[in-house]
Amino acid sequence: MDTADLDTVLARRSVGSGTVADDAPVIKPSVVHVPSSLLSLVAAERQRSGRSNGQILIDAIEAGHEHLTQLHNQSSSIGGRLFTARTAKPQLPVAEPLSPLNVRLYEQDYEVLDRLVTELGAGSRSRLATLALAHYLDSTT
Repeated sequence: MDTADLDTVLARRSVGSGTVADDAPVIKPSVVHVPSSLLSLVAAERQRSGRSNGQILIDAIEAGHEHLTQLHNQSSSIGGRLFTARTAKPQLPVAEPLSPLNVRLYEQDYEVLDRLVTELGAGSRSRLATLALAHYLDSTT
């Protein structure tokens, strides 16, 4: 855990009782799987900016939302005659083995991620993270 993340969690604990305040957001860990080549780019961005993996992911998705929507709109459709029509998932920018990327986000952030996965037809949080990070890190380097 980053020192900043630990400080945030500790700051949200109420004095005396040792319990988390009722209105404080709950931070939860998770893992997304991204192409291995993105790990070094995320690490470099983390070192450069001092932000956590989760913060970088959120910034990447917010900064690239228009690009992600455009990818979805340009996706081809499959099915429609015999099978239920569906949008083909956007093609990943990198085809290579995947590696885990640990993120820590607010509980409600995962709800937003899942909604975006559905809206954009990404298929999974990992695929959404890959599309967003690849676009974002390519534009920041």
